[in-house]
Amino acid sequence: MRDTLRTALRVEALLWRRSTVQRVATPLLLGLIPLASVGITALARSGAVAGPGAAKLADYATGPLATTHLAVCGQVLAVALLGAGGFACAAAFGQPLADGRVGALFGLATPRGTLALARSFVLLGWAAACAVLAVGITLALSGAVTAASGAPFGLDAWAAAGRALGAGLLAAGLALPFAAVATVTRSPLATVGVLIGLVAFTQLIVVVGAGAWFPYAVPSLWTGTGGPQAAATVSPVALGLTAGVAPVAIVAVVHQWRRLTDV
Repeated sequence: MRDTLRTALRVEALLWRRSTVQRVATPLLLGLIPLASVGITALARSGAVAGPGAAKLADYATGPLATTHLAVCGQVLAVALLGAGGFACAAAFGQPLADGRVGALFGLATPRGTLALARSFVLLGWAAACAVLAVGITLALSGAVTAASGAPFGLDAWAAAGRALGAGLLAAGLALPFAAVATVTRSPLATVGVLIGLVAFTQLIVVVGAGAWFPYAVPSLWTGTGGPQAAATVSPVALGLTAGVAPVAIVAVVHQWRRLTDV
C-alpha cells in the first residue's frame, strides 16, 4: 500500500506541476500577495485616498509598519488561497470526469481511492507551500521596506506573520471539500459556481454575526478582516474545527472515488 501510494504521489505531483492551473496560480499567489500587502499599506498611509476608500483603508493607516504588512498578507492570503485551491480542485478532480478521461483509471492497477488520496495530498501540499512562500516573500519585502524607512521590525510583526501563515494553511485545507463537489457534479464549472456561492454565503454569515463559528469565515476574521473585536471572537475551538475540515474532506473524496463509475 505504501509503495502504491508513493508511486501515485510522484505521478500526481508531476501531473500537477505540468498543469496550466498550477502554472498560472502559483506566480499570481507568490507575486500579488506580497505586493498587495505592502502596496495597500503604503496607499493607506500616503493620504492619496479620500472619501469611502479612505475609511476602508483606515485600519492600515496607523500602527507598526511591518505588523500592518503581515496583517494585510494574512487577510489577502486567507481569501486568495481558498479561491486558488478551489479552482485547483475543480481542475484536478472535475475536469477528468467532465471530459471522460477518468475512464482510463479503471484499467490501472492502482486503486482509484489511492489516486484520490494522492491527488488530495499533492493539492494540499502545493497550497501549503504557496502559503509558506507568500508569507516568506512578504516578510522579506516588508523587512526591506521597514529598514529603508527606519521603522522597527518587532515581535508583533513576527506574531502577525505566524497568524498569516496559519490563516493560509487553514484556507488551503478549506479548499479540499471542492474536490468532493467536483466529483459529485463532474463539472469544473459547477464546482467554481459552488465556490462563488459559498463565498457569498460566508459574507452573509459574517453579517448576521455567526462568522466566528463558520469555518469558511474563520481565517479571514482571525487575521483581522472584520477588525480587532471580530478577531477576538475566534476561539481555539473554532480554529480546531476549521482545521478539521481538510481530513474530513479527504476521507469523503477517497470514499467517492472508491465507488466511482465511468458513467
